[in-house]
Amino acid sequence: MNRFFLFLTLFVFAVSVPFAQVNSNYDGPRPEVRQGAMSFVFLYTPFQSNLDPVPVSTVSVYPNGSADLVGAGFRYFITNEIALGAGLNFGTSSSETINAQDEKTEVSSTNFGLAIDANYHLKALYSVSPYIGINVNFGNYSVTVDETVAGTTTTDEFSGSGFGVGANFGFDWYFTEGLSLGGRYTLGFQSLGKPEAKTGNTTVEGTSSSLFGISSASVILNVHF
Repeated sequence: MNRFFLFLTLFVFAVSVPFAQVNSNYDGPRPEVRQGAMSFVFLYTPFQSNLDPVPVSTVSVYPNGSADLVGAGFRYFITNEIALGAGLNFGTSSSETINAQDEKTEVSSTNFGLAIDANYHLKALYSVSPYIGINVNFGNYSVTVDETVAGTTTTDEFSGSGFGVGANFGFDWYFTEGLSLGGRYTLGFQSLGKPEAKTGNTTVEGTSSSLFGISSASVILNVHF
């Protein structure tokens, strides 16, 4: 029995020593900033468990409002320092309602948005990778409402658009293998085109607007693969 325990002790020692030597210089995850690295991008709400789509663009809404478009995010490193990111929004929907008076309302909508980021990653500080870059985004939407009353159909159409460009200042913190958290400020210009409302041959334009300033993304979660 003593020989068995002696053998077991020597076996555990022989296995653990090389393993300890291999990992003796490990000092935490390092930024995955290299050509070919890819990740999906999400927004994360701290202290909650939900993940959200990334902001893509802002569009004008008739008569003088606005709406934010969100969508799927993806990032790819084309060099060891430069990453291209994209946010894509696309959606289409339709509905039909018939009330007790046999009046029918049909609503259909389509929206599209695209954001492109080109970021240059500076020298990493341990597990943090700061970066600077540019952002360009565009979005539009359209809604058609058909109302049929007593056999007569009236069609209303609404549309809006937006365009933006800015400079990014942000960072990624690689807190564990395969995942990183980050944040970003964007200093830039956003222009909302004149939204339109059209009934028959009559088109009415809403208010266009523009702004210049600093906006920020919430906590950004990158899932690397």
